[in-house]
Amino acid sequence: MIHLSECESTQDVAWDCEPGTFVIADRQTGGRGRGAGRQWFSPEGGLYMSWRLGPVEPTGFSLLGGLAVLRALHHWGAAAWLKWPNDCWVGLDKVAGVLADCRWRGSRCLGLVLGIGVNIGVQALPEGAVSLHQLTAAPPTVAEFGELLRGHLRDLLAVHEKVGISGYLAEVRSHSLPPGSKIAYWIGADRFEDEVDDLDDQGFLLLRSGQRLTAVDRLQPLNPGGANASL
Repeated sequence: MIHLSECESTQDVAWDCEPGTFVIADRQTGGRGRGAGRQWFSPEGGLYMSWRLGPVEPTGFSLLGGLAVLRALHHWGAAAWLKWPNDCWVGLDKVAGVLADCRWRGSRCLGLVLGIGVNIGVQALPEGAVSLHQLTAAPPTVAEFGELLRGHLRDLLAVHEKVGISGYLAEVRSHSLPPGSKIAYWIGADRFEDEVDDLDDQGFLLLRSGQRLTAVDRLQPLNPGGANASL
C-alpha cells in the first residue's frame, strides 16, 4: 500500500504501481469522476483510494467497487443504496463514487485501476453530498473505513475471478433502484426520462422503454421514495 499526503489523482499514481497495490491520498488536487470534465471533490477528511489490478474481466467492476463500499457503509449504520452504475447514495445525497479505468489491447483488458472516493469526515460539502460522519453516531476514521473496504474488495474480487458478476449481481440488485423507479439520465447534453426495469446479466441498466444503458454521463432518480424502496 502507498499512502500519500497529496497527489493530483490516485488513479494516475496507481497505473505506475505493481498489480495488487492500493494507493491512498489524504487530498487530491485533480480527482476524477465519470463523465467528461467531472471531478471528485477531494479535501482532507475523505478516503481517496485506487486499486491497481492486472488483466481482469472488466464487466461489472464499477458495481463490484460500489458494492464493496456499500458493505462498509452498512457496517457503520449508513442506510446507503447503489445508484447505477457507480455511486453510493443515502436518500438523494451522494456519499461515495467509483471509477474503473481499463487499458485495452483490442478487446483484451491489459489492466484496470479501480478508484474510490468516500466522504468520511469531510466538513464543507457541496449541495447533494453527505458525509458518513453526518450519518452515524460512532463514525470510523478514514483508516478504519479503508481497512474494512479493502477486505470487502478482495473478497468480491475472489468471487469475480471465479464466476464473474453473476456471483454478486443479486446483492447489487437488492440495493439498487427497484423496478418502476422514475429516472432522468444524460448522454452528452441530451436529457431523457424513463423508468427502471432491471439490471441485465452483465450489470447494464434495462429501462421500461426497452432501452439498455451501458453508460451514461449522469443519472438522477426522480421519485425520492424509489431511492429507499429497496433498503
